[in-house]
Amino acid sequence: MGIYDKRRSIPRRELLGVLRKSSGRIPETGGKRYSRLEREKIMRETFRSKYGHSISKDDYRRAVRGLEETKRGTKNGTERRKLDERIRFLKKIGE
Repeated sequence: MGIYDKRRSIPRRELLGVLRKSSGRIPETGGKRYSRLEREKIMRETFRSKYGHSISKDDYRRAVRGLEETKRGTKNGTERRKLDERIRFLKKIGE
């Protein structure tokens, strides 16, 4: 069950609450987790104010796609890994 089941958009506060309450587990990393502060930072950086009060399913996908584009343009291996982990975490939350 994803956060957008039967809904077109969710309020920014609700998305923040979902990220705060999630386990923070990053898929395919062998149990690596994001702390609560790291999850809040991801929310602030990924879903900036340009998305408005409510974040639609399309906005969510657009933000993840933007991270994927940034990852493709990055040459540094460490940054690519961090972006990849963030993308996988957000995809898992948004299923």
